[in-house]
Amino acid sequence: MTWNRIGAEQRQSIGIPQSTKADVAAKLINLQVLRALAALSVVVAHTIHETENLAVVTARQAVDAKAWYLGYGVDIFFVLSGFIMMHTAAAEFGKSGASLRFFLRRCARVVPLYWLLTSVMLLGAAAAPSLLNVPVGDISHVVASYLFIPDMRGANEIRPVLALGWTLNYEMLFYVLFALALMMPIRPGIIGLSVLMAALALVGTTIEPRNVQIAFWTNPIILEFLLGVYVALIFRIGLRIGPGVALALMAIGLIGFARFSTPWDDAALPQFLRRGVPAAVFVLAAAIGPALPLKRIVLWGVAVGDASYSLYLAHPFIVRPMRAIWAKAIGDHLSLGLFVIYATIGSIIFALALFRVVERPLTIYVRELGSGRKQKTEKRLSGVRPRDV
Repeated sequence: MTWNRIGAEQRQSIGIPQSTKADVAAKLINLQVLRALAALSVVVAHTIHETENLAVVTARQAVDAKAWYLGYGVDIFFVLSGFIMMHTAAAEFGKSGASLRFFLRRCARVVPLYWLLTSVMLLGAAAAPSLLNVPVGDISHVVASYLFIPDMRGANEIRPVLALGWTLNYEMLFYVLFALALMMPIRPGIIGLSVLMAALALVGTTIEPRNVQIAFWTNPIILEFLLGVYVALIFRIGLRIGPGVALALMAIGLIGFARFSTPWDDAALPQFLRRGVPAAVFVLAAAIGPALPLKRIVLWGVAVGDASYSLYLAHPFIVRPMRAIWAKAIGDHLSLGLFVIYATIGSIIFALALFRVVERPLTIYVRELGSGRKQKTEKRLSGVRPRDV
């Protein structure tokens, strides 16, 4: 049964958030669920890391996840970003003003929530600095954070004020490069984008620049976005696979979650190969494989996928306070594995609310403010969803 054939009463009875009930049939359902998986893997990774801090004060055993690389969700996100940009903007190549329209739309999607949470982080750092693992930098670091310019935070890491924003620094770089590619027809545009990104990665690999910004922008991890572009091209030519092949490809993609020693050491290959290629295979399987059935659990996955940006950026605002509460109120009475479960569930609930109450309305407002159509904001907020990309 397709979503279009489900009646209004059936939709109402499914019991999913309202935000997932409109335009579900137009979504790439599998990719939304994959977004949820990617965001959740990052959340779980960070909650597990917090158990190491809790273990010191509670005398409980920290959760051991050394066999898994849960930060793999970031690689999936990068490939997904390349896919979505290519899929949604393919018809714009070579059109007048396409580059500016694309870039402004991406800024409207990414900037508002990020700036808001960065500001909240600064206020939180002033009010409760003990909750931060690394102190906030000086004013130049703060400005660089708002402008998506990579900068040193502390002695050994390139992180903005909102530490997870390091991935957005790569996103903004990709948006700039993709906007340049949109100035040309699609074939030379993709070729030019490929050559430019490969050249940047080659510089980072062979020269190893000392300048912080150049070293960051030439990290070969940027090629993961390009892998996503190629996956989108495969999707757009109409290639589709059956469930058996899709499951086999997903099994290959799951390799990215595992850590390896000899004979295939994690450090033996650059990240864009070790994790980027499995992530691309994962996204490919989700894109060209059969659509997941519209069962309740899948629709909840879609809902979390919709809120994945909020979940990714905002979960530290739940996890860190929960760590402090757990240390004082729970202590050594419960296993730290339960902290991982509770903190993850709390983060999901908060993200769903944040998406509905803040992220989605704010994104709509900024988009329409920039396009000179503010008068339509109220109407669209009343029930018509924007296309979330």
